[in-house]
Amino acid sequence: MRDGYIRSIFMPLLLLMIANAAITATTHADEFNTMAVQLDSDLGLTLQGVDTEYGKYDIFLEHYVNPSDPEGNYWKFVSSIYAFQQAHVNVRTFQYSTEEPLERHCLDIYYPDNPQGDKVVIFVPGGAWRQGDKQLYSDLGTTLAGIYHFTTVIINYRLSSDEGGNAIHPDHINDVATAFTWVKNNISEYGDSSSIYIFGQSAGAHLVSLLATDGKYLQNKGCSTSDIKGVISMSAMYNLPAFVQYPDNPLGLDRMDVMMYKKIMLDAFGSLSEDVLSDASPVNHISSSQPPFLVIYTYKDLPGFALDAENFVKAVKALPDAPEISLRKIEFSDYSNEEWKTAQELASAEPAMADYVGHYAEVMPINPKEQDNYVTRMVVDFIRKRR
Repeated sequence: MRDGYIRSIFMPLLLLMIANAAITATTHADEFNTMAVQLDSDLGLTLQGVDTEYGKYDIFLEHYVNPSDPEGNYWKFVSSIYAFQQAHVNVRTFQYSTEEPLERHCLDIYYPDNPQGDKVVIFVPGGAWRQGDKQLYSDLGTTLAGIYHFTTVIINYRLSSDEGGNAIHPDHINDVATAFTWVKNNISEYGDSSSIYIFGQSAGAHLVSLLATDGKYLQNKGCSTSDIKGVISMSAMYNLPAFVQYPDNPLGLDRMDVMMYKKIMLDAFGSLSEDVLSDASPVNHISSSQPPFLVIYTYKDLPGFALDAENFVKAVKALPDAPEISLRKIEFSDYSNEEWKTAQELASAEPAMADYVGHYAEVMPINPKEQDNYVTRMVVDFIRKRR
C-alpha cells in the first residue's frame, strides 16, 4: 500500500472506500468488508480487520483537510499492519499405524473451527533421529492453525533409542511416508488433501527432504512426490557422507565434529558405509520434477550445516529445467531475547551442542505471541503464494 487519500462514506454494515492508492497499486474504487471502525480523539481513524486479497489488515488513517472537499471527508493513509486474530484451535490425535510402539505412530491435527479447504502442513520434529516429540510443538500448531488457518499435522515417528523403538534407517523415513499417506487419505474433513506441505527441522528436515526427492518411499505407500505441494527444510543434512569424512572434510569439519556425527549416524543408520549414507542423502535424489523447496539454516547452526545447505541449493539449481528452490538464513537479530535464552538453556543440557544455540532456537519464533516475525513470515509466505 502506498501513501494516498481515502474518502469514506459510512452506511449501515458497509464501508465504501474510494482511494487514490488503496490495497493494490492501481487507482480504483472498491468495497471492503471491515470488522470495526475506531475514531480516535485526535481524529485518527482505524479500520480494523479490512478484508483484502492478501488477508485481513488494520489500516490507520489521519484526517486530512482538502480544500476541494468542504465536507471534510478525506483521510490520509498512515500505515497498515496484518490483522492477527487468534481463532479457536481444535486438536485431535490419531493413530496412523498399528505398529509398536504405538505412541511413536501417532499424529496431532490442529485445525480451526469450520475448516474450509485450508492448506495442510505436516510438521516432522527433529532430534538427531533419537529424540523429540510432537507435544513439544504445540505453539507451532496453534500459530499456523489459529492465526494463519493452515491445518497443521504434527507427527511422531520411531526413534533410534530404546524408548523410541530402536529405529534404524529406513524405519524413520518409512514412518514419515506412512504418516503422509494417512494424512492424504484422511485429512479432507480438516483441510485440503490436494494442498499438502511438509515441514521439518533438523532430523525432521532431513526426512522431509528425503521424502520429497527419493520417490520410492511414497510409491511404496501408494502416493507420489507429486502429492507434495512444497517442502520447508530447516537445518537438514543433505549429503550425509560429507559429515563423516576425515581428514580433508569437504565441509571444513574438524576431528571432534566428525566424531560427533559418526556416533549420531551409526545409531540412526546402523552403518557408516558409503552406500547406506549416500542412498539416504537427499542430494543424491534431486530431480527437475521435485516439489518446490524452501531451504533454511540459522546463525549458530550445527557445524557444516550452512555449507551443506548452500551446496544442496546449488546442485538443484544446476539441474536442467531446475525446480523452484530458495535459500534463507535466520540471523541472530531475528530471535527475541526470550527465545535465545530458552535455546541457550536447551543447548547447555548437551555440552557438545552448547555452542550451536541457533539450531535449538529456529522453530521457537513460530508462536502465538510473535505472529509476524521473520521466521514465521518466511514459512507462511512460502505456503501462501502457492494456489
